[in-house]
Amino acid sequence: MNLLKNILRLLLFLLITVILIELTATILLKIDFFEKKSHSFLTMKFTEITKNEELNLKKNFSFNEDGWQIYTDKNRLRVNEKDFNHNLSDNNKKIIFIGDSVPFGYGVDYKDSIPGNFSKFNSDLLSINASVPSYTFTQSVDKYIKEFKNIKKIKYVYLSSFNPLDLYVMFGKNWSEKINWSNHVNYLSKDLFFFKYKRIFLWGDINFFSILRKIYIVYFFKSDQFLVNSRDNESDKRLKNYINAQLNRLHDNLDKNSILILTPILSPLQFKKNDDFNNIDNQRLEVINLMNNEIKNFKKKNIIYFDSYEILNLYNPNDLFIDDCCHLTPFASYKIAENLNYIVK
Repeated sequence: MNLLKNILRLLLFLLITVILIELTATILLKIDFFEKKSHSFLTMKFTEITKNEELNLKKNFSFNEDGWQIYTDKNRLRVNEKDFNHNLSDNNKKIIFIGDSVPFGYGVDYKDSIPGNFSKFNSDLLSINASVPSYTFTQSVDKYIKEFKNIKKIKYVYLSSFNPLDLYVMFGKNWSEKINWSNHVNYLSKDLFFFKYKRIFLWGDINFFSILRKIYIVYFFKSDQFLVNSRDNESDKRLKNYINAQLNRLHDNLDKNSILILTPILSPLQFKKNDDFNNIDNQRLEVINLMNNEIKNFKKKNIIYFDSYEILNLYNPNDLFIDDCCHLTPFASYKIAENLNYIVK
């Protein structure tokens, strides 16, 4: 009899302990204790995860790193100088640059980015840099729809995005359009025990496991190196369908008088001989060609394909990129902006 009572006490104690642990975990999740920290990759000093769980630029922020300066305004847009704010409701005709770190001008001052250089050539159009480093097609289109769809006098929308190229190379057949650089560690580490078991019958989500996942991602997760997973025809088809779906979504949300300017992905790999390419380089180049073909062949009303690759291919490859990824030198941005001005006149 005493043994039975002791067992019942132990079971009751364990039940109360489990409930208290789960209650504590629930409270920690409710107060957002780990959420923003868990977005661990490419959440930079000048970006943040907003209340809507979206990556965006910080408002009214100044930042200097390794000699290049970043200023943002109240609209979460990169601007040329501190304390400057775009008036998006004015009557100026506008060109909106959306995409990732390439049109953003990562590594250079605003004046040396594509939007900054374009302003030097064209004073009739208000140049607005709405790009955010690491954005995928989905994030770029989301930003346009949420922040610019109802803005008047948008004459042109310029889209340039390197992503999700490397994400697709990294995940291969396991790639999903939901993956971006802010959440990709969740997908890389999802095979751990406490990642697999998220719900139980009649209970739902196990918040304690959610806390373990966040602790692991923030403090312990390390990717050994850039990973390459195998692709196949089916996954390539999914990527192509994804690109077309996002371009359609953007096109469908433009004003009937707005013109969409599409540009190819640019990488130093396209301007080099492939004698010394490793597997990662070969995979990247294949996916670049795949994505660029889809972008080039997207044909609809009020669309211009602007072949920035052909423009830069006229020049010395050593003068075009500041790194091995995709980020343009001031010279390359200048040449792109110069030629862009010719087609919007």
